[in-house]
Amino acid sequence: MSYLTIEKRQRKSRLPARLDLAQSLTGLLLGLFIMGHILFVSAILLGPSTAFWVDKMLEGAFLDPSGHGFPFLVSLSAFGVFCIFVTHALLAMRKFPASWREYRVMQDQVEFLVHEDTKLWLYQAITGFILFFFGSAHVLSMMFNPAQIDPFLAAQRYFGQQMWIFYVILLWAVVVHAGIGLYRVLIKWGWLGGDPRKMRKRIRVVQRILTASYLVVGMLSIAVYMQMGYQRQHEPTVRFGDTLYPQAPAAQPHQQMH
Repeated sequence: MSYLTIEKRQRKSRLPARLDLAQSLTGLLLGLFIMGHILFVSAILLGPSTAFWVDKMLEGAFLDPSGHGFPFLVSLSAFGVFCIFVTHALLAMRKFPASWREYRVMQDQVEFLVHEDTKLWLYQAITGFILFFFGSAHVLSMMFNPAQIDPFLAAQRYFGQQMWIFYVILLWAVVVHAGIGLYRVLIKWGWLGGDPRKMRKRIRVVQRILTASYLVVGMLSIAVYMQMGYQRQHEPTVRFGDTLYPQAPAAQPHQQMH
């Protein structure tokens, strides 16, 4: 009886496993969101008209008789993403080195083990640290400035305000982090089943292909925005929507077209 009592008292907590699962699920949600978000941004590759149409669909323009949409929907979406982002970051910080000594121990293990997955974890930690600042800034910007989502305004930010540097860093950090994260989640929980060694190799190949593909698409999108910004650098800053819905003649200002 005493043995059973001792065993019961020494039972390990399930909390760490539950926190790990929560971290994996929030990371999976963010990874899927990032994949969709980069594809939406890449609509600029098909021209500003297509990018503008995608922007308006995300604002629910199909629900608005005037066709303007509801920018507050972007704010709500950004707020939801931000909440998941913060939750995921707090859960992930549990495993970050808390001191210089712990960091040195981790670095020594990475160099001594020469294990690819261990290096992937280190890369994910570094990109996660970058995203804590760059990702937060980007999501908060979308949250508080939803009406600034426009192909021409974006081109002006990329080129005129030199924001392309910010977006290049953000793109590489988020794509590398998400790719490694999705790989590690599938391996850790074994959700795909099958032989672990074969599945690890297959998922690794898919992860590399997806990472490279999204980096190429993202960099091409940035290049197109830079080109648009360069071409429009001497023109007045206007919205692309203003070129589609020009103002009515000055004699009838109250009949402005929407």
